[in-house]
Amino acid sequence: MAVMPLILFCGALALAGLLALAFTVLSCVWLYRDSRLHGQPPALWVLLAVFAGPIIALLLYFIFGRKQPLEPCENCGAPLTRADRFCSACGAANSHYGEPAPKTKLSALGKAAVACGLVSMLCMAGLLVGMFVFAFSAGSTPLVTTGGSTIVASLPIESAMDVNSGWVIMSTQGHRNGVWTFSMSKTSDGYHKSGRFSLDDPHSRILAVDVTCEGETLELDFVQNGETVRTETISGADSVQYFSLADLAPGEVKLRVVNHGATDISGRIWVE
Repeated sequence: MAVMPLILFCGALALAGLLALAFTVLSCVWLYRDSRLHGQPPALWVLLAVFAGPIIALLLYFIFGRKQPLEPCENCGAPLTRADRFCSACGAANSHYGEPAPKTKLSALGKAAVACGLVSMLCMAGLLVGMFVFAFSAGSTPLVTTGGSTIVASLPIESAMDVNSGWVIMSTQGHRNGVWTFSMSKTSDGYHKSGRFSLDDPHSRILAVDVTCEGETLELDFVQNGETVRTETISGADSVQYFSLADLAPGEVKLRVVNHGATDISGRIWVE
């Protein structure tokens, strides 16, 4: 993964995070002010927004909590709604009883909260779309050797799903024209990606590995029947590396690229 896409990704992610934080803060402030005007416990709605999320809190507030706004009694100033026939404090009749409550427009604070929330969601959606586009474009890049000639794969290698317990930043994987491709920007120690192919004649086939990376060690495991037959170090080479398959048995072979401190990994593996 190139440095510039990673910087753009991190920048967009940071912007989305800041906007989401602003949306949460503004929503809490608006909930506090508006719930007081509608006779609701403001602390309860603010806590709900913090722990359950502002979107859930706002939905619940508009459905269940936002009742008629409070107005001061004309006689004593105690708060009451237009659904109250008499003031509970002084007993005076409510002159606005039964009248529809005036429609209130969304305040500037509420509009700012909505704007931050919408922009934050748009940023996150853009990040997801960008990741899919990058993964598709990375998998569809013309595959050539370091010498410039087109790669000819004798046996197709497909990417395989694998279970990882670590973490990875900016990772792609795919296969095209029988060539397995992968990339990883940074990962935890031991993070791996896998591919597989069906080996017909071990003595007449050879595995080609074209990998570029920075940092420490990148290893390739040859796995058959759930056991690692052998492990090769594939980092540090300046050209395509070739590995014999003579020690493997005919049948399915699993290739596992295991990272031990390497960064900016980009590779492709095929069988000749």
